[in-house]
Amino acid sequence: MKFKYEGYDKNSVAKFGTLDAESLTDAYSALQFQGVTVVNLEAEKSSILKIFSEYFLRLQLGEKWKSVFFRELSVMLGVMNIHDAIQSLKKSAAEISAQKIFSELFNSIEGGETFSAALRRHEIIFGSDVIQSIEIAETSGNLQEITAQIADRLEQNYSTERKVRGAMYYPIVVLVAAVIAALIMIKYTLPVFESFYNDQGGELPLITLILLRGGNFLIENLPVIFILTLAAIFLAVIIYREVGEVKFFFGKLKWQIKIFREIELRNFFGRLSFLLESGITLNDAVKMCSLSSGNLFVKNFLGEVKNSVERGEKFGAALKKFVKNFSALYLGLIVTGEESGELTEMLKQCESMANFEIEETLRELPAKAEVYGTLAAGIIVGALVFSIILPILNMTNLF
Repeated sequence: MKFKYEGYDKNSVAKFGTLDAESLTDAYSALQFQGVTVVNLEAEKSSILKIFSEYFLRLQLGEKWKSVFFRELSVMLGVMNIHDAIQSLKKSAAEISAQKIFSELFNSIEGGETFSAALRRHEIIFGSDVIQSIEIAETSGNLQEITAQIADRLEQNYSTERKVRGAMYYPIVVLVAAVIAALIMIKYTLPVFESFYNDQGGELPLITLILLRGGNFLIENLPVIFILTLAAIFLAVIIYREVGEVKFFFGKLKWQIKIFREIELRNFFGRLSFLLESGITLNDAVKMCSLSSGNLFVKNFLGEVKNSVERGEKFGAALKKFVKNFSALYLGLIVTGEESGELTEMLKQCESMANFEIEETLRELPAKAEVYGTLAAGIIVGALVFSIILPILNMTNLF
């Protein structure tokens, strides 16, 4: 849930903004941990229109923009303060959508808000994990270093995403070409056989009849199907956001896919090591990782891990207990790190190993995508071939 708060810190400086938490109590505890004396705290209700506008703005900007933003910001913070850095970025921004974001960030900071509070107004765009990192940076006073680390992490995720998209181009193009060829043949070729068979008093083979009727239905009702598809996507997004069981199911399904699991683990190991280096306790660090995860399944099992650590259980043992499909090598390194007092360093090693697994999977992905894409296109083409050959072969039965 998202909560809106007002309060002040130990220096009597006003603090206000929003944060994510599982309950009102957790939100209050998180603010206390940040040193905020709460004056007002309530659940925030975001309108559907605002949510979709933020998603649309995120789509316009793209993931690369976010990594470039933090990279440029890190460089600028070496010679100027955050207020001047945002103002400079605002002046140099070419895209209208970027100008809008920079203007709102600049106005919020100029109005007395912290940088993290200004970012939280656009949490859908920047992500709760990034905003949490900025909050820690503001507390510790090393904003330049942490923005550079954020840029590194975002660039890494963007590179992985780009490679996955690149591997999907070939099968998608093949499938689209096969579907277009199928629609053309259904529209102009198969009706010839239907007309001939009707004149001779015969019946088309079943596969030809199915393709002909189904294809004609799609072609004739294309505008309606397009509108219904958009409505279905809109409804699916609302259900996914509002129904926890659905979100949990898809999160668990995503965890079962190796590449998505390794990406989640890489982000978890990297973030946890960063938090521990920043002086956060293990229990609080695991809790913050849980709150920042966009996968509800991961969020839940990290919550269980946090509870076990609070009860005095070892971190490695808690992970082994609650997390399935977790590499024994990762667990071994974490257990070794706990015993030797080098948990942060071992987490960095785990992050490197997860990154290696991702790169290995990405090397194999294009070949696998080509095989499955070609297979799917072959099924479509095969159905078309049979729908044409069978009527030709059955023509002798009409005379």
